[in-house]
Amino acid sequence: MKKITLTNIISLTLVCFIASIFSTHNVAGAETGEKYVAAKSGLNLRSDPDKSSKVITLIPFGSKVAIEQSQDNEIFLDGRYGKWVNVKFGNNTGWLFSGFLCDFRPDTVIKAVTDYYNDKFNNNNKAKKEEAKQTLTKVSIKDILDNYIVLEYSFDMKLQHSGRYGCDLVWRYDVKQKRFFELYDTDDYISIFYLDDDRYPDMMINGSCCGNTFISFYFGAVNGFTAVPGLDLGKSICNDDYSDYTLGSCGNTEFVCHETSYNEERIGDKMYFFKFNCKSRKFEKYAESEIIKADGAIISIDWENLFIVIKDKKDQKDTSYKFPGRYKSYDKDSYFGKGVESLKKDLQRNKDVSIFYVIINGKKTIVDVNLK
Repeated sequence: MKKITLTNIISLTLVCFIASIFSTHNVAGAETGEKYVAAKSGLNLRSDPDKSSKVITLIPFGSKVAIEQSQDNEIFLDGRYGKWVNVKFGNNTGWLFSGFLCDFRPDTVIKAVTDYYNDKFNNNNKAKKEEAKQTLTKVSIKDILDNYIVLEYSFDMKLQHSGRYGCDLVWRYDVKQKRFFELYDTDDYISIFYLDDDRYPDMMINGSCCGNTFISFYFGAVNGFTAVPGLDLGKSICNDDYSDYTLGSCGNTEFVCHETSYNEERIGDKMYFFKFNCKSRKFEKYAESEIIKADGAIISIDWENLFIVIKDKKDQKDTSYKFPGRYKSYDKDSYFGKGVESLKKDLQRNKDVSIFYVIINGKKTIVDVNLK
């Protein structure tokens, strides 16, 4: 029998202590303490760390949750980086994806932004007493991503002659300083998302000037955003104008350029399809096609896989057409076109349709659907 010495006991105790540290880390992970729900539509509390698991309850936007433990592995889910965390909310305990949580109470940024821009505007107009007394009429949160906040605000109608009708903003919450900081202020529309494959949120600006629309991209960095030369849609990529886009990481960001011939039915118009390449950090064209029209009666629709089958009036054949994947996320990310949810009721009620489509890699892909 092996003799147990004081040295053995000390060594065994040390090993157990170190093991307990790593064991605790594996259970608790990096996500701890209290967080707030950053999803504008609320966040489903689930029974297991899985998107398809049972929903216990819907936690409203801005609600505080207490994180009790988290999984160790970070994943990219629904356009966010995060971990599955086990939280307590009221009398319920379950799992949330931390990519939709933030470190600040969302309503507190409203006051910070309001105070900041009222002071900024008033200080710039001290000589104009009637303008100096005006305040912002609306400040609201559009999106929150990793403590980056996209907001919009508007001025009182009396201030429209000053050239400021309303703006989109990007602010950031600094966890160490527990303060909000302004990053970007523009008269145009802003979206923040992960364009490339690093951990810094990137930015897209969608605006117009002199009758032309434009889209510009900015890569995220430690201290804000950096403009990306050559990633200016409408100038360096689209010869005419874009007609639709979908935002997502790397190859999931797609733009469709529409070269119009001003034909009322758009037959013969050309469309060019671009995807962002993470390696080259550029948009690259992967397909082009003329727009073709087909008329017929709906035979079936597969909403899950986004296919519609119609009996063509010309040849009386059943033909399948594919809806672009961006139709599923239209309400959130897409610019033009009809989303799946808005099409479901209409296509159920209307049997005869006109389908405008392009051929991409041999597949007939829908550009638009006109109901008769």
